[in-house]
Amino acid sequence: MHLKRISLAFASALVFSASFTSAASAATVRRNVTASVAEETSAPAENTDPVPATATGDVVTANEYIPSTVNNVPMPENLDLDSVVANAGLSNVGDGNTNPEPVLGETQMVHFGLWNTADQEISGAETNNSAYAYAKEGFNKLYLNHSGIGRYYYRTYNMNSGWSTWMNSKETAPITDPANKVQAVQIRVKGYTGVRSDLYYKAVLNDGTVLDWAKNGQTLGTIGTDRYIVALKLTLWDKQTEFTQPTKVLMEAPVYEGTYVDAEGQVQYSSANAYTGWAFYNNDQYYFLNGAKQKGWQYIDGYKYYLDENTGAVVRDLEPVMGLQDSYEIRYNKATMTMYIMAKDGANGYVIPYKTFMSTDGPATPVGTFKTYVKYRWKIMHDNIYCQFLSRFKDGYIIHSLIYLDKGDPNKLDASTYNYIDDARSDGCLRLRAGDAAWVYYNTKINTPVIVYDDPADKGPVEKDAIEQPIQANQTYDPTDPLMQGS
Repeated sequence: MHLKRISLAFASALVFSASFTSAASAATVRRNVTASVAEETSAPAENTDPVPATATGDVVTANEYIPSTVNNVPMPENLDLDSVVANAGLSNVGDGNTNPEPVLGETQMVHFGLWNTADQEISGAETNNSAYAYAKEGFNKLYLNHSGIGRYYYRTYNMNSGWSTWMNSKETAPITDPANKVQAVQIRVKGYTGVRSDLYYKAVLNDGTVLDWAKNGQTLGTIGTDRYIVALKLTLWDKQTEFTQPTKVLMEAPVYEGTYVDAEGQVQYSSANAYTGWAFYNNDQYYFLNGAKQKGWQYIDGYKYYLDENTGAVVRDLEPVMGLQDSYEIRYNKATMTMYIMAKDGANGYVIPYKTFMSTDGPATPVGTFKTYVKYRWKIMHDNIYCQFLSRFKDGYIIHSLIYLDKGDPNKLDASTYNYIDDARSDGCLRLRAGDAAWVYYNTKINTPVIVYDDPADKGPVEKDAIEQPIQANQTYDPTDPLMQGS
């Protein structure tokens, strides 16, 4: 399949071409609902400027490991919500503290937008300034769009439809019931941005409750009430610098909902009812059944997983556990640009997520069931564009490495296609990093099934990784290439 030649300049344009809008700057504030637990936070010294009263209630702290909640909050009469939001401390972080990173000189940032039922942005802002997003009547969807090397994941909650599916930044916003408004959010970042920075986010509810700053996937908002989020601010904070804003009270709810780490260092899940479902902590994936974290081999949602015997985290690479297998099935989701290598579980078929590869495709990528039928060690694609470790599965459509310029040589890599793998789209072939393409080339047989589907709601069994360490713009080899190890 013909491939588009993506230069460094083009890749940079892809990353930085998003249109960013700004909300009005907010005023500095000295207090929020956590005043009653101020001793548990590391909040900076408060000023003495008068501020509008915010809704308050009973602060509930289950234990020191679980974030606190505020409960029994009355709706104030004649609430001046505009003033509460303006004085809620959303701008206390200023423009964050993320400086240009040392490899590519980029400053990571994300635009966050509050959307209505017509898929229109009501309000939006960015992480690298003091602005926040404010929708006085609430919003129905959240959308994120980012620059830099990383990937954001987020989901929203309302009481009628529950939690939405996890969405990736730059994907279509979560589908929610148009009659419902977003009541709670979970937002996290992985990849290089997540390695360097923590993601903090703060919200105000429509009853005037001002919540603290949640962090890296924690639940922020309300569950078990009819309230909803009206204002939201996200910021990136360098991991080497202390974050001094309050971070304790994250929900208006009787009980905090979400993961936490207990006294033994084990990830647990807190909820009003015994929780069953998937959860994330530090981007590791866990499964809970009736409140109990599962470990070992488990059948879940039609798949067979191996969950670490000690931590319970999903093991993403099962080759060290199972060894090489006699046969595999390749599944690819266009919506998430994720490739799954599935291993066979006897008569149950290919239901074991054996490996998960980050990938990219193109608009012409065909959907359907195919089989590999020829392989090439190197192949010229067009216009002096070369690829290696190729497995053809339909007509001109091939599974292969990232692109090499001018010559079939592992020292001719276009570095932009590595760093910006999510954006460096093909015409329709399935691109992988060299190490992953080599694994498919060497370890899957001719006639291996290749199933390509397009389902934004079904994220597949295992969430893919993101680039955790970019390469220099002038680097000429793929660091995952088995032939270039040690280069």
